[in-house]
Amino acid sequence: MPLPSKRNPQELAHTLEAWFTKEFGHPCTISDVGIPEGTGMSSETLLFTLHHDGLIEPVVTRLNPDMNDWPVFTVYDLAAQAGAMRLVGQHSDLPVPNIRFLENDASILGSPFLVMDRASGRALPDMPPYVFGGSYMDSMNTDERRELGRQVARVQARIHAIDLEKAASAGSDLSFLPSLQGDAIDRLLAEQRAYYDWARGDLRLPVIERALVWLADHKPQNPGPTVINWGDARPGNILFDGLTPTAVLDWEMVNAGPAGVDVGWMIFMHQFFQSLADVFEMPGFPEFCQPDDIIEAYESAGGQHIEDLQWYIVYASLRFAAVAIRTSLRGVAYAEREMPDDPEDLIMHKAMLYAQIS
Repeated sequence: MPLPSKRNPQELAHTLEAWFTKEFGHPCTISDVGIPEGTGMSSETLLFTLHHDGLIEPVVTRLNPDMNDWPVFTVYDLAAQAGAMRLVGQHSDLPVPNIRFLENDASILGSPFLVMDRASGRALPDMPPYVFGGSYMDSMNTDERRELGRQVARVQARIHAIDLEKAASAGSDLSFLPSLQGDAIDRLLAEQRAYYDWARGDLRLPVIERALVWLADHKPQNPGPTVINWGDARPGNILFDGLTPTAVLDWEMVNAGPAGVDVGWMIFMHQFFQSLADVFEMPGFPEFCQPDDIIEAYESAGGQHIEDLQWYIVYASLRFAAVAIRTSLRGVAYAEREMPDDPEDLIMHKAMLYAQIS
């Protein structure tokens, strides 16, 4: 479900008009104010057209969520998102949004916000998920759908090809990333344990606790170099013109770790969506994002060699389960669902996760 908002879009736009006028030093107006549909659970996004100095510019503003109102993440770091997009824009040929402003003064809109040029293209929806139909994938044939998945894999390869040490030597700011020293997998697992403890409150979820043990016991022995992880690395976070990526979006889960973290997340997320289609006896897209297809396209595009792919898929499944606890409990708080007798029923794919670690 989209993030519930207590902010009025028209009031935000009115305030932003005054803010842009001050920033640019000449009159600015805003029109075509809207909120994107079908995606987004952890932040608030405002779309509008900015008019100033004879220019007509499509713009998007992302706001910090209210951190006292069931946030998905313990910290929401707009500066990290901006840093990631700037890094990728400077050190690759990937299309990422152009950052116009990062405003940290929360008194203006009630929270910090990020202003970006709005990219064009089509996105796959999450709510309802694209496997239920109604997206541009419906008109594609099997080969085109497979190629769409391969294109996402190639995007990941280009992200992971960024040499972080060279970028730092060239003056790029990497302060938004954790330390590149030490065992990245140990750090990632520690982060997930801490997130689970925060998300669960006073609940205990045995499937997640068992998954954490399984992951620690089966750590990849050769994870490869630590690269920038896109984080929420999946087709729905890329805008496309046909089969051509036009923008790589949503860097709110950016991190540093083995390349397999992103590749495993992409594969798992489609497996999860496809499992929903199966439950509702809908065809979905079983040919999409198949592991062999994704790995071949990823490595052929210069991506890292990934060993122990299944470990990264299970790690993605764990991450998604931990997030599901938080979003499901938020649904309970908003009276959108009842609290189940078994807390594990808050995790829609609990049977899948149990099977993965059995």
